[in-house]
Amino acid sequence: MIIDIKIISPEETETAFILTRELMEYHNALDIFTMTPQRFKELTESGALMSFIAYIGSEAVGVMNAFYKYTTFSGRKILYIEDLYAREKYRGCGIGGKLLDKAKEIAAENDCEQIELKCAVWNKNSAAFYEAHGMQKEKEWNVYTLNKSSF
Repeated sequence: MIIDIKIISPEETETAFILTRELMEYHNALDIFTMTPQRFKELTESGALMSFIAYIGSEAVGVMNAFYKYTTFSGRKILYIEDLYAREKYRGCGIGGKLLDKAKEIAAENDCEQIELKCAVWNKNSAAFYEAHGMQKEKEWNVYTLNKSSF
C-alpha cells in the first residue's frame, strides 16, 4: 500500500477541512468546532497553517495540520501539530507514521527545536501511537488555558 503525503493545493482545501471536521467529530467536539471552510482556506493560503493530506491512490485518508511557534529558551521554531488524523478504516496502515515522518522532515528543514502536539487524556490509542514513534509525554509542564469567555 503506497501512502502519498502532500501539502494541500487550493483545490484540496475543502478535503482537508472535511478531514479536520471528521477528527473533531471523533473527539465529540463538534459543539465547539467553529472553524469554517472559508477561514480554513484563509489560514492555509496565508501560510499561518500548513495542511497535508495523506492519499492512498486518489483517496484522501488522513490529514495533518501544523504551524510554527517559537521558544524563548533557544529562539528557535517549534513545529506544532494541531491535528493528526487517519480515517478509521485506515488506522493501522501506517498513515499516522507517514504524517509524522513528514512533520520530522519539515522540522529538520526549518531548524526546529522540537515537534509538539497535544493528545486528549482519554485517547490511549493515540498516546500509545505517539510514544511508539519516539514522542515523550511532557513531565515538567502542565498546560493551562484561558477560554475566550474569560477575557
